[in-house]
Amino acid sequence: MIKKFLALCDGEESYLRHMADYMEKKGGHPFAIRAFTNKEQLKKFTEKNDTELLLIAENAYEEKLQDLPIAHIMVLNESGNQVGGDMKNINKYQSSEVIFRTVMENYMEGVKEISPRIAIGNRMKIIGCYSPVGRCLQTTFALSMGQLLARNHKTLYLNFENYSGFGQLLPGEFTMDIMDVLYYFDCEKDKLSYRLGGMMQSLNGLDYIPPAFFYKDLEEIDSSHWMGLFKEIEMTANYEYLILDLSAQVKGLLDILRECFRVFTIMKEDMFAKAKMRQYESILQSMNYGDVALKTKKWVLPEFYKLPSKLDQLTNGELAAYIKKIIEEEVYGYGG
Repeated sequence: MIKKFLALCDGEESYLRHMADYMEKKGGHPFAIRAFTNKEQLKKFTEKNDTELLLIAENAYEEKLQDLPIAHIMVLNESGNQVGGDMKNINKYQSSEVIFRTVMENYMEGVKEISPRIAIGNRMKIIGCYSPVGRCLQTTFALSMGQLLARNHKTLYLNFENYSGFGQLLPGEFTMDIMDVLYYFDCEKDKLSYRLGGMMQSLNGLDYIPPAFFYKDLEEIDSSHWMGLFKEIEMTANYEYLILDLSAQVKGLLDILRECFRVFTIMKEDMFAKAKMRQYESILQSMNYGDVALKTKKWVLPEFYKLPSKLDQLTNGELAAYIKKIIEEEVYGYGG
């Protein structure tokens, strides 16, 4: 498969290096990244390579660049004055994440036909987090595990709670969520890998797609639909791990757990929690989901002296040290 390139050009070398590093590590897009401080080198490269998109700083932009064989050009604006006529200008002085998301959203508005992107790599491992017991630190556990895995592996986190609270806990505003991903999966599957790049958010290195704002939107989506989406993400992105933070409201929950590489269930020791666990385990056996029970690891978390106060700090402290051991023993060390 011929790879298309996204070229970056900026005379400010430190900025250019930072942006290129971010885009390469970010993934979730269909491009190979190439960076240039020299416009002549850029011109020579585009003459020999299929350059789909050029993101160029205002300090390097000149009109004759529009004559190069580049499908789409966007300008990183530094002055606040529109550059390049109708060409898309993006404020250079904002976060790499916002710039990247804006680039991908505008790219998808301008592209009509695209080639599907196929990822090459190991199979994505799905880790399910589910407990019939409420208020057990499941989301804290799942996010901490995801951020720790993301240090060394490309990892995606999806939350299926009725009320995740992410919109209040995290900065910025979510313009798209998992329901938009499902829309493109259903209606424009060939563009999904491109769209993902614009929808993806990042939390301390962990990629995530914002949860559905209204949980009722998820009620009619069955397990086969979800698994189809997960398979498409596996095929078009290079994720090594997918972490599912699940709730009982997910339709086909047990079928989704069946497809997981590993399932983590957080427990409590009070009598109501124990009764709920016994009922849940009885259901697994009576409905022939004993295989889910076999791949499930149950935990009663110890009492931690202090938990991090922010979601992007979950790789530090007692909880993180505890989960690191779980990853070593129950993720890396688990044979399946």
